[in-house]
Amino acid sequence: MTIAEDNWNLIKKFTNLTLEDIEKQFVQIFPDLANKIIDDIYGSAYRRKHISMKTRHLITIGIISAMGGCENQLQFQLKAALSLGITPEEIREAFIQVAVFAGNARAINSATIFHSILTEEKINND
Repeated sequence: MTIAEDNWNLIKKFTNLTLEDIEKQFVQIFPDLANKIIDDIYGSAYRRKHISMKTRHLITIGIISAMGGCENQLQFQLKAALSLGITPEEIREAFIQVAVFAGNARAINSATIFHSILTEEKINND
């Protein structure tokens, strides 16, 4: 898999995954799809300047939470948000919006995943 250097530099801001990790997770499944997704996200959407990266991640967390069935992607985005300095309180507020507009079950599922991440990473969970 060939990830453009500028896309790879952006990915490294969000995760401690190595290129090898990403290749194991995505390329083995469908290399062309993996390249398309990386180009769409990191080569296009995340490079837009009209909203902050923080806002972009909170929106992404809200959308993925509302969709449901995207637990792996939600976990990745939650960890990325924390690594960008988005606070647990800000992320929890996104779940409030999810509860109002997508339903309590979606919000509870997302909050449960988030709680597991905070516990695993030993981040204050108050």
